[in-house]
Amino acid sequence: MRAKRATSAAAVLAAAVLSISGLSATTAAAHATAPAAGKASHVPTVVAHMSKSAIHLSVGHTVHAGRVQFHIVSTEGGHTLQVVRLHKGYTLKQAKTDVNKAFGGDLDAIRRVDHKITWMGGAPARVGHPGDFSINLRAGKLVVIDQNNPTFFRLHVFGTAPARPRIPTTGSITAFTYGFGTSATLPASGWVHIGNVSDQPHFVVMQRVKDGTTPKMVRRALKHGLRGNPPWALKASTSTGVISPHRTQALSTHLPAGKYLLACFWPDDETGMPHILMGMWKLVWLR
Repeated sequence: MRAKRATSAAAVLAAAVLSISGLSATTAAAHATAPAAGKASHVPTVVAHMSKSAIHLSVGHTVHAGRVQFHIVSTEGGHTLQVVRLHKGYTLKQAKTDVNKAFGGDLDAIRRVDHKITWMGGAPARVGHPGDFSINLRAGKLVVIDQNNPTFFRLHVFGTAPARPRIPTTGSITAFTYGFGTSATLPASGWVHIGNVSDQPHFVVMQRVKDGTTPKMVRRALKHGLRGNPPWALKASTSTGVISPHRTQALSTHLPAGKYLLACFWPDDETGMPHILMGMWKLVWLR
């Protein structure tokens, strides 16, 4: 099923995190402008140009703390930008090893990946179809990763976060431990607020399905291990990046209106199974 591709996307993200020994960091001139003190400031946009071999950010390697919107432009192929913070003493090489083990069901590795990496969110883009997401950045050292290719970019966040408004959203999705809560309406084209209130990382895949798709049909596909593409799965989809517990992101959607399957494929810290197989999915309408 197409949703299964999100599993490999997550694994790629995992591997992105990191095919670290083979990663080559991209470089750019570093510059950033601090906002005026004492005033609420607008949400600045960081443009990320992504190719198969490099990531370039419009701010270079430094950015001021605070709420930021990332605008992702693909110059070739499909990409998903993911922002992470590695905790003190936890290296990229260790992260790469653990993520690979985690997606193989190693519970100790899953717990290390869950607790030694702060997953801050992200969004996909492809040629002609840019992606946008917004997150709040605190001072520290971050790594920006391409889930689809072995490239990364180091980003230093400096300063104290000023008062910046949130991106206005017209819908919300809340990730619980094994389920989703949603607002009464979700936009097919607009901004959605995503929050993780559980004790594990999650990401949200929005996979379009035929209007007549029922929970019974989804359960039947899950029972057979998500093999192949079920006849009710359609092409349109998008996703967030991985989001750690008690963190949020805003995601811009540009999808056809219709019925969608929300799902998370992150490996569970108790069973090693993808969360979708533990009931973390929901059929919703995007209008």
